[in-house]
Amino acid sequence: MSRVLNPEKKYEAVLEVLARKEPLRVIARRYGVSEPTLRCAKEQFLSGAKSALNSKDNKSHTNEINSLEKQIAQRDQLIGEYTVANRILKKKVDGYL
Repeated sequence: MSRVLNPEKKYEAVLEVLARKEPLRVIARRYGVSEPTLRCAKEQFLSGAKSALNSKDNKSHTNEINSLEKQIAQRDQLIGEYTVANRILKKKVDGYL
């Protein structure tokens, strides 16, 4: 009976469980999953929601991402400068300059 739900169906099932309009066992049967599987999905959903609502974590992740993107851009620029310098030196060695 227990099958793997795609993320969209899992999301729908968990929302139905949270709405409490029907018992969990009925919803689990409708989606073809076991009750423990649906309970686990619900706990994962709530855990993720709790993390998402913690603005401190979101800000630190955003700051970290911005910092890493800036480092990558600086490295890309440096690689570009070295590439140009290497091409000029190669032309000079080959007698083109």
